[in-house]
Amino acid sequence: MERPGNVYTRDDFITLLGEAFHPGRVCRAAEVAVGRDVYRLLRVQGSGWAPETTFVDYHEPVGRLEGWAAWSPWPRGPQGRRLRRLPRLRKASVGLVPVADHLAEGEHAAALGAPVVVWESFENWESYLALLRSRRTLAEDLRRRRRLEDLAGPLRFTVDDLADDVLPTCFAWKTGRDREAGRPELFAEAAPRRFFEALRARGLLRASTLRGDGRLLSLWLGSVHEGRWSGWVFAFNPDPALARCSPGRQLLYPMLQESWRAGHREFDFSIGLEPYKLSFATHVRVLGTAGSPPLDERLAAVARRLLGRHPRALQVLRGLRRGRPVWPSRPQLPTEP
Repeated sequence: MERPGNVYTRDDFITLLGEAFHPGRVCRAAEVAVGRDVYRLLRVQGSGWAPETTFVDYHEPVGRLEGWAAWSPWPRGPQGRRLRRLPRLRKASVGLVPVADHLAEGEHAAALGAPVVVWESFENWESYLALLRSRRTLAEDLRRRRRLEDLAGPLRFTVDDLADDVLPTCFAWKTGRDREAGRPELFAEAAPRRFFEALRARGLLRASTLRGDGRLLSLWLGSVHEGRWSGWVFAFNPDPALARCSPGRQLLYPMLQESWRAGHREFDFSIGLEPYKLSFATHVRVLGTAGSPPLDERLAAVARRLLGRHPRALQVLRGLRRGRPVWPSRPQLPTEP
């Protein structure tokens, strides 16, 4: 049974990714079975599968195996081709839950997730704004927008800005932010820059911008596929005078409205549970491991179940972990009077 994939499953996207990050090698998109699901991944000549490639934020199945194929070591996929199997796949989509339910579990129960806006939840754009108003974010953002207009001049939103300054400015802003935060600099290497330039040349990139009197204030690099608008890079002008006006948030409002107007199914903030994403999202796509968990994880799960049945053993282990062993005494039998 076939399923609609996301942008990360497109053959042209996967090919461009391979050409940018593995130059000189033959790269192609190939289907692989993990459990009962079929995924489309990058396969690199001489290196095998490359599921952890940068800018593939998560994996969604493109099909499901039925009948005997679900258990066969060499199953045939939805198109009748014989598939190889992988024992497990990280960062796989394992469910979609409302933001409120996700937050109620505390400490972001899933270590990985992708916040999304599911548009079928709303009858019109105003009903979505009502949600933001109930979260007490809309009024403050409107005040910030007015301050931004006073500082930067009339604001202009462009759904897909093809100007020559967009990509170089994005790379420079993101590098500056990474350096300031002490993170690895994403665009320090040539491969990520080549990749986005190739996406633009093939018409797969959507670069949305907000400008004030012609000056770039914020930008979003993403793509639209099968009614889902997703993104990879969100950057904003580092001018300290603009910071308190939140130029990044001011770009999100016209983008979200455009997504609604275009009839998209989802606006996908992509991987990362940053607070600003959760303030706009309606759901979280929970990410986990598809297939069989690694042996150490399975053993840890068994140990947790066993310790749950034997609280005295758990008490001893906790004492050892603190460096102060506690050996619970045996219960004393009642003595005869």
